[in-house]
Amino acid sequence: MSNPTCSSLGVFVGSSKCNANCAHCAGVPHRQFAPKHDGIVNTKLIKDTLIKCSQMGATSLSLSSSGEPTLSPESVSIVLEIVCELSHQYHFNNIHLYSNGILIGKDEEFCDEYLGYWRSLGLDTIYLTVHSVDPIKNAQIYGIKKYPPFVRVINRIHRANLKVRANVVLGKETISCADEFIDLVEKLLKLKVDSISSWGVRDKDDQYDVENSLNEEEYDKIEKYIFNNGFKNVKLYRESLHRDSYIDNNKLTLFPDGTLSNTWCNS
Repeated sequence: MSNPTCSSLGVFVGSSKCNANCAHCAGVPHRQFAPKHDGIVNTKLIKDTLIKCSQMGATSLSLSSSGEPTLSPESVSIVLEIVCELSHQYHFNNIHLYSNGILIGKDEEFCDEYLGYWRSLGLDTIYLTVHSVDPIKNAQIYGIKKYPPFVRVINRIHRANLKVRANVVLGKETISCADEFIDLVEKLLKLKVDSISSWGVRDKDDQYDVENSLNEEEYDKIEKYIFNNGFKNVKLYRESLHRDSYIDNNKLTLFPDGTLSNTWCNS
């Protein structure tokens, strides 16, 4: 029997605190296991998991949360400090942080204090979830009163020498067809995001939401648009193909309850 392999590792960090109220939040079921306060980190578990997955072949690391990671900056810092400490022997080529971008766009002092520091510890990209470049619509989908201008969010991330990947959720309440996707991609590229990734909406159990996602014809149109334009930095992850990598244990996630599993979509 061959040794198990792992291409990427996702780690939940921080408390369950969030500054958004998304209708489809897969982090909700995990919040009961998250620390109550920022700065509480099981450092031994994190370190052991990083070493184990690196030995299994993992070269990519993503930091996520059952809430919003930027609201737990001490926890993020602690985890990245551990990664940096281990980097001489267990190195991850890509390290990224998922975020809704709200705090980044609203609090410049936060950006000045943490983004550059995280960059110095190895973080290279902020994975920014984008529903629309219209702040009003984006705020509605996020369930908040106001969302900051995207150009401000992107500029502050770039100012810290970090890249921006826009994560686009495809669904009837967000991007409901290929034409809307194409329009959003063109606007995001003008705003100078470094890359764009997209996939179908998932429910609170992190399962593919067939009822609220696009039909296969729309996915075909999106794939054709990406192919015809020769985009190397715009990707579509189709459920029928992408999920296999999780089933095969190629993508693992360390959940707040200490479980290491392939059931989370850490694209």
